[in-house]
Amino acid sequence: MIRYGFACKTIGVPHADLSGLTLARATPDNMRAVCRHNLRALETMLRYCAAARIPLMRISSDIIPLASHPQNSFDWRQELREELTAARAALAQTGIRVSMHPGQYTVLNSPRQDVVDRAVDDLVFHAGFLDALGADRSARIILHLGGGYNDRASAVTRLTENLLALPPHVLARISLENDERVFTIEDALRVCDRCGLPAIFDVFHHSLNAPAHGTQAYWLDRAMESWTPQQGRPKLHYSQQLAGGKPGMHSRFIALREFMEFHQSLGQREVDVMLEVKDKNLSAEKCLQLTNPRLTRQDITTQWARYKYLVLERDQGAYTAIRALLKADAPDAQAFYTLVEQALQKELNGPQARNAAEHVWGYVDKLASPAEKKRALAGMAELQNGVAALPRVKRLLLGLAERHNVQYLLHSIYFYV
Repeated sequence: MIRYGFACKTIGVPHADLSGLTLARATPDNMRAVCRHNLRALETMLRYCAAARIPLMRISSDIIPLASHPQNSFDWRQELREELTAARAALAQTGIRVSMHPGQYTVLNSPRQDVVDRAVDDLVFHAGFLDALGADRSARIILHLGGGYNDRASAVTRLTENLLALPPHVLARISLENDERVFTIEDALRVCDRCGLPAIFDVFHHSLNAPAHGTQAYWLDRAMESWTPQQGRPKLHYSQQLAGGKPGMHSRFIALREFMEFHQSLGQREVDVMLEVKDKNLSAEKCLQLTNPRLTRQDITTQWARYKYLVLERDQGAYTAIRALLKADAPDAQAFYTLVEQALQKELNGPQARNAAEHVWGYVDKLASPAEKKRALAGMAELQNGVAALPRVKRLLLGLAERHNVQYLLHSIYFYV
């Protein structure tokens, strides 16, 4: 069985947004408010994943902003006991597999000791947070090997030594991942073997930076063999190239045809796949539907309710074709998502954007004040001549939906993509 998940944020999930905080504003009161908000959002994400049948997700490293910063003394474990208890309960009840992935500044093999010290502090926080959630050892902290620093052999030795010097409870959660420029999956596996760690095979990075020998299937299997039952199911990362972007940039959404080829290449392997893509949970739901042999008509209809106004504002033809498709007793998921992709690749134009906005307006027009109605109608009229007013119109419509709790619209992705 192959399972799919997403990283860090959700789109179109009410009350699941995360807040950040700069050091200048990190007073105890602000830290308390932001962290409480974020932990409640995490609980919402976990329950959303369970409802959407998404079995794994990555928790943002910013869930507790500035947690390992040396100038931040906020005692998050003590101050957030109630919220952590609720998140812990949600994790236990849903059974979602979670992970964390420290950012680019957490470099354990730097030649600078101060950088290494900060990396250790950050890893200690990540392990502590997963421990506070009651997550088992399948909840991994994913780490790149770091920089080459013009001496790859010394960089690898330094990484190995620094990994083995970590507190045991921190080291027990680490998984190493190949990158797209410096260290291949072969390098990652060598360090993992020395440190008793599992390797995460990043398919996209491998396509840009592969070892000199061996097929992709060979290295994938080698990486999967590095996992023990206590560390959970083997994991890999999957993403696609952003069209027109520099090599290594992730795509807006997971494209159907390339994804299906990848999925089929996995065969009968038992593996968890983290999707790294800009539309986050939307692609996770899409991939789960595309690979679900027991998909129901209701499953696709639910997705259509979320996509319909986004499709309508870009491609009237795709909108009409999807409505016809959904009349079938067993609509085809690949046909549905092919039409969605077709629409998402179209350029916006004013008249179509106005048509979609007017459909959405129909849900909130009777809830708007006279001033809001005047602004909305003026903005939609402007759309007839171009799309410059569209962000303003969408903000007003979303504000009305939020204020009056119009759930159908709040779960639509019309406002967010």
